[in-house]
Amino acid sequence: MRLLDKKLKDVFGDSDRDVEKHDLSQLVYLEAVLKESMRMYTIVPVLARRLDRNVQLKNYTLAAGRTCFLFLFGIHKHPMWGADVDQFNPNRWMDPASLPDNSNAFAAFSLGRRMCIGKTYAYMSMKTTLSHVLRKYRFKGDHTQLELKLDVMLKPASGYYVSIEKRH
Repeated sequence: MRLLDKKLKDVFGDSDRDVEKHDLSQLVYLEAVLKESMRMYTIVPVLARRLDRNVQLKNYTLAAGRTCFLFLFGIHKHPMWGADVDQFNPNRWMDPASLPDNSNAFAAFSLGRRMCIGKTYAYMSMKTTLSHVLRKYRFKGDHTQLELKLDVMLKPASGYYVSIEKRH
């Protein structure tokens, strides 16, 4: 998190001022942290879609009118993400060449014409909120201890391993 602290300081200095519109585009590393968090822990891990036409796969055809389930959690853990697929690495988002070639590899907000219309607002909201909170508090956590429960939404089965302390 030290790099994130530095990046926030680059934008805000020692100020606790409010986030302004032009700040959002400068919070590139914070957005990388958010994307990596959503890749590692996909909030909605499974989507269902009704097929409006036949879809030809390599060895099978999915018939129109059927329901198809997309396992987004699996897409985000696919080897196309590299040898460090199971590692939390926000830096992968800083260099487009290190990301998978497939434009559908990151699907935290769904895909295609059913993609979340609030995606841009969600990023703005998360960056605004986190830039305020992270400038006032220090967080420590161990995500490797997390036991996940796969439900409609991905959630911890065993609680959270996070501590929060006020910055001075």
